[in-house]
Amino acid sequence: SGDPAEMEDPEAVARGICLRALTGTAKTRKQLADLLAKKDVPDEAAAAVLDRFTEVGLIDDAAFAAAWVSTRQSGRGLARRALSAELRAKGVDGEVAAAAVAEGDPQDEWDSARRLVERKLPSMRRLDRVTAERRLIGMLARKGYGGGLAGYVVREALDGRDEPDDDSAYRASADSRGGSPDRSDVGEEFGELDPPGAAPVAWSRERSEARAAARASREAAAAAGPD
Repeated sequence: SGDPAEMEDPEAVARGICLRALTGTAKTRKQLADLLAKKDVPDEAAAAVLDRFTEVGLIDDAAFAAAWVSTRQSGRGLARRALSAELRAKGVDGEVAAAAVAEGDPQDEWDSARRLVERKLPSMRRLDRVTAERRLIGMLARKGYGGGLAGYVVREALDGRDEPDDDSAYRASADSRGGSPDRSDVGEEFGELDPPGAAPVAWSRERSEARAAARASREAAAAAGPD
């Protein structure tokens, strides 16, 4: 507020601004601090209110980061690299952002990449393979996917488009790229990501399909309800 009388109690002004900003959506401490600065709230009063809101849990950058990762990965199909950049842009501490991103299931990232490619693939029907591959990899790169994962998923999808009913052809094509679809070293940052002691498992197309089928089965059972 620009009312001089209200600014006689800057902490009260700061509390009101923060409460209104937090209505309906979470904010990071940095976002609220920037908002208070724009409203000309004195730094000392702003810091006191932000500290108090953090103490009582109204500001929780770790919870904000976890929720952001979950919704942005499922809703926009963003990769961990892009999610980290978005969190840093919102003022989340680098270590807090890294911890939130690390909590995600690596398989979800592969699944998201495959869904993005599957949705885009029909529009590539008339393009030659080289052009389609370049555009699909570029699309994934803009969403933060590394070159190894993006290239593998795109070639996998294009192999399926070219030979949709011939699994042997798919596997032969995968072998010609230096390994089977189940190899664990595809993508420079996606090696062995299972718990310590577990056998290396690649995030293969087969595993994605099995997870999708299991998810669909659970959703169908939940919709049906108890007998």
